[in-house]
Amino acid sequence: MVFKGLKNSVITVLAISTITLSGAFYSVDNIKAAEETKIYICNCPGGCLCEYETKKPGGRCVCGLATIPSDREPSKDLEYECACGGGCDCGSGADEEGYCYCKKPMKEK
Repeated sequence: MVFKGLKNSVITVLAISTITLSGAFYSVDNIKAAEETKIYICNCPGGCLCEYETKKPGGRCVCGLATIPSDREPSKDLEYECACGGGCDCGSGADEEGYCYCKKPMKEK
């Protein structure tokens, strides 16, 4: 009888621990995914049409102003993109010609 009560207690503790740890691991994965998809966009006041965006923080827009973090999805139809080649992962793009995050001229898509 004593062992049956102990067995139920152990099973309950294991179930609660499993659920708690699963939730913690799920949260960590979501936080990492959110950081990987964050983009930085142009902070130009009043009607800027360059639509500059990059995956790296601390850059400058093609207009010359600093970029700000954004939660929006990256645009897929930008006219210009980073021309650095396959090894670059800055992900810069814009609708106006200018320089990417790497300070090199962007190429037209």
